[in-house]
Amino acid sequence: MTDPARQFPLGPIPEPDRTWAGLQATRTRLAQATAEWHTLLAGRPAAELARTYRPGGWTVHQLAHHVADAHLHGLNRFKAGLTTPDYVIQPFDQDAWLTLPDAALPVADALALLDAVNGRWLALLAGVDPAHLSRRVLHPAEGEQDLWRLIAKHDWHLRHHLAHARLALESA
Repeated sequence: MTDPARQFPLGPIPEPDRTWAGLQATRTRLAQATAEWHTLLAGRPAAELARTYRPGGWTVHQLAHHVADAHLHGLNRFKAGLTTPDYVIQPFDQDAWLTLPDAALPVADALALLDAVNGRWLALLAGVDPAHLSRRVLHPAEGEQDLWRLIAKHDWHLRHHLAHARLALESA
């Protein structure tokens, strides 16, 4: 049985703060989490990156690549939600993505992608009209949600897997 505190170290996705100040707090958290990914993984040997946070969980190396992929996927979902009426989110098989050849690239490549994508997220969140964030998108498995919720989910996701990576690296 999986320990819920290890599987969900941050708990559930919080309700978004649907204000301009809340949006700017999210920007701050996204920037901090990306910097923390770099600090945590800098100079780590392959043996440490091969650790998992729980039995059957992803390795730190896989977590880094998954986070970069998911952050990019989330950015595309967000931009489509801003520009496409009645947008239906296209889910992706995250386990299958980790079997593709690019997931074997060095962690530094995942962090470089994360930096580039996060820069786009931060620019969008700094300049978007908050009134547009009430637009709705449909996730086939999660149902309808507004863009505030989508932002909150991707903010949480970045920090959720950072907590997983910390757990894996602390459990030597």
